[in-house]
Amino acid sequence: LVERIRAAMDDAGGRIAFSRFMEMALYEPGLGYYSAGARKFGASGDFITAPEVAPVFSRCVAAQCAEVLQSLGGGDVLELGAGSGVMAAAMLAELEVLQSLPARYLILDVSADLRERQLETLASAVPHLLERVRWLDRLPDRLAGVVVANEVLDAMPVERFVLRDGFIRSLDVEWRAGRFDCVESPAAPDLRGRIER
Repeated sequence: LVERIRAAMDDAGGRIAFSRFMEMALYEPGLGYYSAGARKFGASGDFITAPEVAPVFSRCVAAQCAEVLQSLGGGDVLELGAGSGVMAAAMLAELEVLQSLPARYLILDVSADLRERQLETLASAVPHLLERVRWLDRLPDRLAGVVVANEVLDAMPVERFVLRDGFIRSLDVEWRAGRFDCVESPAAPDLRGRIER
């Protein structure tokens, strides 16, 4: 992974945007943190989220989803970053009990490894509801329903910047003294424009 990130830096003239660094570190196929295949969630993983501890959190979220779906007269549920699929399985089971199943349960997750685990979890826990589940590669153009995201914002690549002496400066990453290091550079026009807006 380090070699691949360094190659991307070489291709870009020595440094890359922090968002690109974060994207590669987390999602580079076969190498990134969420793409390399090791268990991340649960007691045997690196961390535990509320849905992994007990289904009560997912059931509470499902009750809120049911309320929204009923007020809309139906719709979809879109989960961003579904982890192991435990929350999706518990939510679908609870939505069934509440007689408020969504038309579709959409999952947007960029990790092929996690998609596979989600499928296994759902097939084991709620096999009769599996036909409602669809995996997406990008956000849909339109959605009538509910968007759910649990502990996913910290895994989304972001831009970093500072305001120094009235100027917007991008925080990029380069290889220096045998390690990755954060460096400032003038912000690109598109980033500067977004920040100014």
